[in-house]
Amino acid sequence: MKRRMKSTAAMDTIIGENTTLIGSVESDSSLKIIGRVEGDIKASGDVIVLENAVIKGDIRAQNLTIAGTVNGNLHVKNNLHLESTARVCGDMELHSFVTDEGAVFEGNCKMIDLTSNDAADSKRKLEFRESKPISKVVEEEEG
Repeated sequence: MKRRMKSTAAMDTIIGENTTLIGSVESDSSLKIIGRVEGDIKASGDVIVLENAVIKGDIRAQNLTIAGTVNGNLHVKNNLHLESTARVCGDMELHSFVTDEGAVFEGNCKMIDLTSNDAADSKRKLEFRESKPISKVVEEEEG
C-alpha cells in the first residue's frame, strides 16, 4: 500500500502527471508537482514534489516535501522533508531537515537560524553560498 503525503495547505497550482513545464515557475501560494519541471521554482508557500515528479532546477519555498527526483539546489525557509522515494542531487539551505529511510541526498547542507528578530534578517533572501570541506580535524580531550 502506498502512503499518501499529507498536506494541510490548499494547493493553488498543480502541475499534472502528464505535463512537462519548461521554464521558471513563480507562485504567491503553494505548488504541487506530479509531472516534470525543467526550470527554477519559487513559491511563497509550500512546494510538494510527488513520487513520479522530476524537477531539473532550483527550488525556493517556505516548506518543501519531496517524494520524487530533484536535480538542483534547495532553498527552504522552514522545513524540508525527504520521503523514502526522494532522490535529490544538489546543495540545500534550510532551517529544519527530516529524511525518511531510503531517501537519497547528494550535495551540501547548510542549516540556517530563524530565531533573529532583526528586520534586516527577515527581509534577507536565502542565498546558498558554496562551502568548502574542513580539512582539519579537531580532537577533544576527555575529562
